[in-house]
Amino acid sequence: MHSATRLDDLKILECFLQNSLHAHLGRIVPFRVQCLHKDETLWVLAQHPADVVIDIPDIFKVMERALQAEEPKTPLAVKLYLRSEGNQRPYSQQSFTVYPLVQKTVPGEAAPAMTGSNEDRLAWERNAQTHPADRQHDLAPGQPLQIWENQMDNTDSLPSTVPEVVTNENDRRSEQRIVKIDADVFAADIEHSFGATSEANYQTAYPAAAKPQRKLLLPILGGLGVLAIGAGAGYMGTRPCVLSVCTELTNATQLTQASIATLKNPGVTGQQILTAQKQLRQSVVDLESIPVWSGSHSAAQQSLQTLVPLVTDLDTTVGAMNQAYQATTTLNTPPVPLLKWQQSKQMWTGSIVSLAKIPTTSQVYPLARQKSIDYQSRLADVDRRIEAETTADKNLKSAVEGIKAATQSQAAAKSLTQWRGVKAEWDKVNSHLTSIPSTTTAYTQAQELLKSSQPQMTIAQDKVVEEEKATQNYQTAVKSAQLAKQAQKNNQLPQALSQWNQSVVAIQSIPQTSAMYPQAKPLVVEYTNGFQQVESKLKNIQKVALANKDLQRTCAGTPQICTYTVGNNSIVVRLMSLYTQTLKQTAMAAATQGDGNAKVGIVNHVNTLGNALQAISENAKLPLEVYGADGKQIQKYRP
Repeated sequence: MHSATRLDDLKILECFLQNSLHAHLGRIVPFRVQCLHKDETLWVLAQHPADVVIDIPDIFKVMERALQAEEPKTPLAVKLYLRSEGNQRPYSQQSFTVYPLVQKTVPGEAAPAMTGSNEDRLAWERNAQTHPADRQHDLAPGQPLQIWENQMDNTDSLPSTVPEVVTNENDRRSEQRIVKIDADVFAADIEHSFGATSEANYQTAYPAAAKPQRKLLLPILGGLGVLAIGAGAGYMGTRPCVLSVCTELTNATQLTQASIATLKNPGVTGQQILTAQKQLRQSVVDLESIPVWSGSHSAAQQSLQTLVPLVTDLDTTVGAMNQAYQATTTLNTPPVPLLKWQQSKQMWTGSIVSLAKIPTTSQVYPLARQKSIDYQSRLADVDRRIEAETTADKNLKSAVEGIKAATQSQAAAKSLTQWRGVKAEWDKVNSHLTSIPSTTTAYTQAQELLKSSQPQMTIAQDKVVEEEKATQNYQTAVKSAQLAKQAQKNNQLPQALSQWNQSVVAIQSIPQTSAMYPQAKPLVVEYTNGFQQVESKLKNIQKVALANKDLQRTCAGTPQICTYTVGNNSIVVRLMSLYTQTLKQTAMAAATQGDGNAKVGIVNHVNTLGNALQAISENAKLPLEVYGADGKQIQKYRP
């Protein structure tokens, strides 16, 4: 059978599938088909121009029906692939199995009938233990599955704008069957198995010689005379719009009206736009098919005059939408480099420029204007992203240069002024790096630089604090020393001691790592000596005051026991004459009376006085000299 021959002869099968596509599409999309039988599987690759947008499910359906119409002897696994010109990788795939027709006896008939019902297919699957795969649409990485599938994973990137999501049940079921394939392996297989896809490697489905030549038809008929007219009558009777109602004109009108109504819908989706485009192109094909001898030819030509510009405008709009879609898919992996943002901007700009070519009188203009407004908004977003990316790149470069300069300055910094300059440089670096947004490509490197630079920034900041505090302490020490000297000069020893104390504490708190330490080091000894001198004087004064107080209490009595003098080097005590005489008289009376207790009391009194004077000498840390009323030294004590 001829169908079996097609399956057996791949060249015939290629031509058959190619003709099927052209017959379905009216040859508005020039497809080229290649076939390969490998590993018990029929591989079919269909290629179309890259600038043409096609209805993928519709193309697969046409090819599937054409192959299912064949008559294989056994179930045949089929893989269909779609590819655009200029690309090695196909961007969509569908798999299914073609089943042979099985014999089924029909009651009342002698010969068996052929059927390809689902029950028979299930029988073939059970008998052959074959598990046909569900129909799939596989994508190579980076290629769109369908033109209406344009949602992006990262909301920070620009949303897709062309076309919108198709909502009919068939498309949803198709999306649910989507799986991924190893695109690199398949691309290599396709390239190796099918070979190049140049123009010369394809068999033309419609040879140029077979195309009708309208301009030569009438002269040829006239030259042949009556015989030619008679012979051509049958041919003319088979041409559109000759012997019956002009269905082509009616269909073209209906398709045109339907597409225009679709385009006027404010909520029209991308898939609906493609359908309208297909309807308009089919209308053009139908109108052009009406021959010049048809009574509907004039009406068809008038319709074409309006329809062709409309198709052109819609093609331009769809092209702009496709370019906008490419502008969006360019940004599908954030963060996006500046070059890709610039490429996206060129595409958005190109889309807007293309839409601006649509005249205001065109019925496509409202759609084009709506898209243009949307794309201008997207372009503004891209411009902002370009500006952000450019600014981030500048900040990153400035930070890198700043790190180099700050590192060099830090290595040579000594004074507070120099360290303040280093800190200012690091602050600029920190400002540049922290201002880079996380949505930019420079963010990761900025964070790495920020992390690696943080120790140096901390050192600079700590050194500034150290030098500022050292300078402040140095100034405090010098000023306090001046005030201490002035108070000491005025014999304000407590105030002098307090100022010297502040001066010593401040000068000793200056660390050796500070730039102020060389100036502070000699002052430490000077200020410490000044403090100690005043402290010693105050202690002596306090000793003298305490000794005077204790001597006053000890020498008091009736009669007065003694007088005293407290100097810086010693304490001198002189017993009073009256006290001495009273003491002698009391002793003589006790001896005369034989009063032993009185003698003991006198001795104890004298010892108590001596012990008290020694304690005063001990506390004051001053030597003690005791003289009698006659001026003779009675006692000498050194603490």
